[in-house]
Amino acid sequence: MHPANFLRTAAFRVAALQALAFAVVVAALFSLVWQEIHAYVADQLRTAVEVETASLREAARDGMLEPQIRQRIAVLRAGPDYYLLSDAQGNRVVGNLIFKPQVPGWQRVPIHGAHGRHKGHAHQVDLYVTPLSDGRWLTVGRDNRDIGELDEDFTRYFFLSVGVAMLFALLSGGVAGHFFMRNVDRITARAERIVTGEEHGPLRLDRGGVEFVRLAGRLDRILERVHTLMENMRQVSSDIAHDLRTPLTRLRQRLESASAPGNDVEFQRISIERSIADVDDVLATFSALLRISRIHARERQAGFAPLDLSELFASMAEVYGPVAEDSGHVVTAHVESGLGFNGDRALLTQMLSNLIENAIHHTPAGTHINLSLNAQAEGVVGCIEDSGPGIPAEEHKRVFQRFVRLDSSRTTPGSGLGLSLVAAIAELHRIPVTLSNRQPGLAVMLRFA
Repeated sequence: MHPANFLRTAAFRVAALQALAFAVVVAALFSLVWQEIHAYVADQLRTAVEVETASLREAARDGMLEPQIRQRIAVLRAGPDYYLLSDAQGNRVVGNLIFKPQVPGWQRVPIHGAHGRHKGHAHQVDLYVTPLSDGRWLTVGRDNRDIGELDEDFTRYFFLSVGVAMLFALLSGGVAGHFFMRNVDRITARAERIVTGEEHGPLRLDRGGVEFVRLAGRLDRILERVHTLMENMRQVSSDIAHDLRTPLTRLRQRLESASAPGNDVEFQRISIERSIADVDDVLATFSALLRISRIHARERQAGFAPLDLSELFASMAEVYGPVAEDSGHVVTAHVESGLGFNGDRALLTQMLSNLIENAIHHTPAGTHINLSLNAQAEGVVGCIEDSGPGIPAEEHKRVFQRFVRLDSSRTTPGSGLGLSLVAAIAELHRIPVTLSNRQPGLAVMLRFA
């Protein structure tokens, strides 16, 4: 993989953000530690000066102050310690410091011309001024070179540790990005080969991490859906060509017969009317296919709204009662009141209409058709049940496919798209549809979750 590819991966960006966050956290921790150590070193510095001052005051009482100061200066010629003995007017008697004391106590003053190791860090000196009993002034001090050296070490170690940590994070992010991209490329390449038919699925990835196994599983479902849609498309194309060939052939024959010389006007009129009926059947078929396609494309999901499902079932039974009675059927309803659902009322009406009309058209006269709706433990369950001949169990799934018509229904009008439209509407509303034989009869169960 080209390095620029995994530098643009999410894994590398996450690693870079982690490195930046780590740098901020380390900077905050270093700052806190530096402040604590800085305060501790400053406190130790003053403590050392106070101890040294106490020792020299003892020497002053013994009359050995000047020799002690000279001895210390001689031993530490270029050290961080400073000593000064001044007379009552503040003039230097002995010492290695140019300073004129005026008030006792701690004083911090800038320093120039420091000597010795790390003298470049000595910018100021803390002085402790003590008046002596004979009127003279004793001044003891120590410069800040130790603190400056400590600051330099801390800064160096901070940048070194942060630099190493960020470099490690970026390198690990690059490796992780390369690993992720390699697995993604492997999965997508195989998915493309499955789509083109070079390989057969599913992907079934069993290594590379849980996230890639989950990704492969979801891609399997997507590929399965794509395969199903492509198969449906091929099947629909074949079914359209097969089912429309007969009415179009019949239409052509009628038009040829009507255009033959010698036919009277009445014969031509009847032929034209029958031809128009054939064209209407073809248009109805295409209209049903278009409705199914729009439903599968989720174009009607924007029309979802809360509705009274009990009222819808009751009104459908009331509307189809007279229609069923004209064909010798009986429609009854047992609907529990107050049951609602969120969906498209027009589509749900179409779904129930198709199921009821199916029961009317494909059952003999005298068949009893019952609509029921009630609340159960698993949700609201609707049922359209008839006492007709039913459908063989092995055909229950197939009848929802487009253009499928059983042998027993070949003599009745229709295009074989009614139950396909029912399945599309039910899928849009996530309503499981199941068929079960009642011996005699068929029950269509609708679960409104």
